[in-house]
Amino acid sequence: MNLAMRVAIAGVIAWAAASGMAQSTVPVQPARPVQPTVPAQPAVQAQPAVQAAMLQNLQVKEVNLAEIDTSHVKLAVDLNLTAAQSVTLESFRLCSLHLNGMPVFAAPLNQEIVLKKGVPTALPPLYITVLFRDLRTVEPLRRMIEKQSVRIEGEMVADVRLTMVEKLALHTQHPSVEFTLAQDVPVQLSVSDFQRTLALSALGYIDIGLQASSVADKLLPGAKPQWIRDLETNAPANLFAVESSYTLAQKDASFPVVSVALGFRAGSGAVVTTAEALAPWKYDAEFLGAVQSGADKLVKDSQEILLRPVGLGDPLRLSAKDFTVDLRGTPEEDKLIAVAGGGHGKIQVLRRSSPTSLAVLTLQPQPAAAPGVVGAAAGLASATAAVVAQDAWDQVVIFRLREDAVTKKPSVEALQMKARREGKGIHLSEPVDAAVFGSPIVTPAGVIGLVQDEQTGAFLPDNLLAPAAAPAPVAPPAPAQ
Repeated sequence: MNLAMRVAIAGVIAWAAASGMAQSTVPVQPARPVQPTVPAQPAVQAQPAVQAAMLQNLQVKEVNLAEIDTSHVKLAVDLNLTAAQSVTLESFRLCSLHLNGMPVFAAPLNQEIVLKKGVPTALPPLYITVLFRDLRTVEPLRRMIEKQSVRIEGEMVADVRLTMVEKLALHTQHPSVEFTLAQDVPVQLSVSDFQRTLALSALGYIDIGLQASSVADKLLPGAKPQWIRDLETNAPANLFAVESSYTLAQKDASFPVVSVALGFRAGSGAVVTTAEALAPWKYDAEFLGAVQSGADKLVKDSQEILLRPVGLGDPLRLSAKDFTVDLRGTPEEDKLIAVAGGGHGKIQVLRRSSPTSLAVLTLQPQPAAAPGVVGAAAGLASATAAVVAQDAWDQVVIFRLREDAVTKKPSVEALQMKARREGKGIHLSEPVDAAVFGSPIVTPAGVIGLVQDEQTGAFLPDNLLAPAAAPAPVAPPAPAQ
């Protein structure tokens, strides 16, 4: 789905109604956590939009200084959103966010937000925590407090609740809209002038320490640690947008559906991603319920998987035998109740956060002389067994998949946070959005796992951590009719 599609879902709603398409007869419980929107050009093109954007205006009212001490600053961002038509958002997040030019991470808001046509709606605050240990200068923060104003730039991405037929018209299980944000915003300090002066003094001392650390590490003030800069430079050669498409038939019409996740080349040379890429419909209650009830038919042999490299290289296709796929582990199941034709039935939706479950795509050998071939990279370095065995990791980097607004090519942005061991998996210190699913979880010592859902990651099997003979690949099962 291209960018114009995502910001004009209202047009598709009108198109669907005018086309006389019947709504699915399978109302079920709301879909499970959403998938990312499709970057670049999908394997199957989406239906063109025919009307104006759904969102009229997004405005940041103010930024509140919620907390400040010697270790961190916590900010609350208050926003107003006006919709061109009544709509329900299922999640809300700010991506590629910068405050006075300083990149920051805002935790997504995963809750229902009801908007009424033409009525400005105050959204729940989005919180930003800036740890001083992750910075090399506090100048952007000091300027924000001194001027009581901040330049905020980024993109808003929101997942939208639509009917089954509207999703099919958009060729996606989880439609979303985007809105570009760039404005100067007042900062509400909520402290006295004396406390403001103390905060500025504290920032001054912290900045002296950060600059001294930069000199000791041979970094310019404001620069990121060397391992993160190296990762941002080298990782794109081993990152992919994994687009999985399939076709549903409804009455006399067929609707291709496209989903996307991140994937990365592990030390073994294989590309690793979430297990969901092998059968996306099995992870969504609404779509699985429609297939199992017979309201929609999964077209046999319609599945395609496309690998789009974030770095150099041409796309690779499963249908062209550019790679083979293998499901590792067994996805866990959640039993849900679906309603169809006045009756009730159980459906078993697969769970994303299954500790041992992931998909492995084994690339076929490419001609050594071909320039920019995606198979040429060595894979992301893996952490040692001792690092993987730790109970917690003070600093990890994960990637969010983005789409270039001009070239439509996939790109990534790096997010920093903490992580800890939880049971058989990895728990991220901050919730993330669906554009992060499938990302590697990278420590200064190397990769320890991949992101499976909003706050959960899985460790990689030992045979993916270092070069080894690849097992015999298993082709994906043919979709049920």
